[in-house]
Amino acid sequence: MTIEKLQKLKLSAVQPDALQTAVKELLADYEETSDKNAFEEIAKENIEKVFSMVERLAPDAIVKEPKPAKKKAPSKTVKKELDKMTSDIKLCRAKIRKFNEEKRKNEPKKPKPMRHTKIKGHFISIANLIPTKLKENVAVQKEAERVLLRAHRGIMNAYKMNTVTTEKGLDAIKEKFDKMEEKAKN
Repeated sequence: MTIEKLQKLKLSAVQPDALQTAVKELLADYEETSDKNAFEEIAKENIEKVFSMVERLAPDAIVKEPKPAKKKAPSKTVKKELDKMTSDIKLCRAKIRKFNEEKRKNEPKKPKPMRHTKIKGHFISIANLIPTKLKENVAVQKEAERVLLRAHRGIMNAYKMNTVTTEKGLDAIKEKFDKMEEKAKN
């Protein structure tokens, strides 16, 4: 046990006061002496006793030194192995690409969305743009629903669309606003 451990202590955290005074006196005596090694030899027992008491009575006063972080050197063997495998990886990617192309060819293509479906989707997305502050306001929702239904009907008539498809779009918009009204009421 060396005096350095006592010097590293947080003196303010050492309790009781008698123990703190003993530590301070030991450190003061050490600073006053001219032969530091001789002092350590003579007072070795006292230093050990005082430090063991500090360990028992005030363990938070001991300053723990952080362990130095070990630096790992990059593995050269792994890099060599990866370099060897690059050709295998390229072949594997090519196989996967071919497999995915064949898979796409065998699957049926998705039909393009119908014009009325796109229009209906856009009007519903416009309904989602009501500001959060006004989502709770039922009057604003009713007005927005009325405007969107009229605009939807007008566009469907302008494009000379079937009335059945027009009704499906109107029903979807009404359903969306009904859900919004239920949320506002709850």
